[in-house]
Amino acid sequence: MKTKTGESKQLIAWQEWRQFGGIMPACLFGMVLVAIHSYALGVMIEPLEREFGWSRSQISAGPLVTSIVTLLMAPVAGRALDRYGPRRIALIGIPVFSVALGLLSTAGPSLISWLALYVVLALALLLIFPTVWTAAIATRFDKNRGLAMSIALSGTGITSAIVPVLTAKLVEEFGWRGGYVGLAALSFVIAYPLIYFLFDRDGEKSRQEQPSPHASAAAPRATNEFRSPRFIRLALSALIYSVGATGLGINAVPILMQEGFALVRAAEIAGLLGIGTITGRVLGGFLLDLVDGRLVATGCGMAAMLSAGVLLATDQSPGAAMAACFLLGLASGAEYDACAYLTTRYFSHRVFGSLFGVIGALSAVGSGFSPLIANAIYDVTGTYEAVLWGIFPLFTIASVLFLSLGKYPDKADLA
Repeated sequence: MKTKTGESKQLIAWQEWRQFGGIMPACLFGMVLVAIHSYALGVMIEPLEREFGWSRSQISAGPLVTSIVTLLMAPVAGRALDRYGPRRIALIGIPVFSVALGLLSTAGPSLISWLALYVVLALALLLIFPTVWTAAIATRFDKNRGLAMSIALSGTGITSAIVPVLTAKLVEEFGWRGGYVGLAALSFVIAYPLIYFLFDRDGEKSRQEQPSPHASAAAPRATNEFRSPRFIRLALSALIYSVGATGLGINAVPILMQEGFALVRAAEIAGLLGIGTITGRVLGGFLLDLVDGRLVATGCGMAAMLSAGVLLATDQSPGAAMAACFLLGLASGAEYDACAYLTTRYFSHRVFGSLFGVIGALSAVGSGFSPLIANAIYDVTGTYEAVLWGIFPLFTIASVLFLSLGKYPDKADLA
């Protein structure tokens, strides 16, 4: 195809893929690791509750600790990544993360030990966070950078599809302690060779960009945008969405078990979250180029509400449960991409990193709080029905906030 200036533009930059495509398995599996602890927790809740007598809200405080620590330490991790590069950080991060994940098997009987181990896990996660893998791609890919990043980010969908089932089988065979040890061993054995052999030492392209005449204005402009009503609405909608989607997604296994499904069967059905997430990323990226991004984000909210409605209206129906999990995954996969896309359309690219970094951090905090909130409700009511009903007002508010952003500004206004 040709651009407006008449220059030829390839949809697939084959030269880039031939030269740098080898790093993609490493980046993809790196993203798989990022979410392992989250999707394993839904399976671990019941055995932990049974062995130690901890409430589900207490158990779910672990991810909240992780979110707070990573939010506070992310700037330090970012500076280390800039200084040492993705390969060095990843080669340290994989073994450190694997050890930290395995150490969760030593928790108990004190709840303090569980929370302390999550602090250790949070520090390890900083070494394998999404920025490590996206930075590796950004320094290599140019014309197909977006496509490469979307493929890598689909790793979390693979996690949600595989890890609940794998964890359930490990728990049935070796107990919850053996489950954590097994996940840790597999993480290291698979990921470390991929990083060592596929992350080439000299493959990072050095792009010495010319200094921008607007560079000095970037920081104050970002500060101004943080206070703008449009940014506040976008950030708030992303936060609310993450609370609802994560609270429902991470607790999918116990919610399905409450409906009468056995552990392994519930984990198998919950695995459709991953299939939906991957599908949502691909479909969402396609739709964002065709229609207003606000409509895509609103559609994600409607799909999530439909998922909750299906779970409320049915009981012990495998087909309905599968449809609900797939819909939720579809919504979750497309919504994150929609937030990133909307940030680029409403604000200058020169402040994208600062603005979307805040949105991502708020989403992480929401994801950390939501399991705690959902399981606190369960502890009081003995059921997840109130959690499912709570999805409707949350996503209604998020959708209204997305729609209130207004039309895209002219590109000239964002220069």
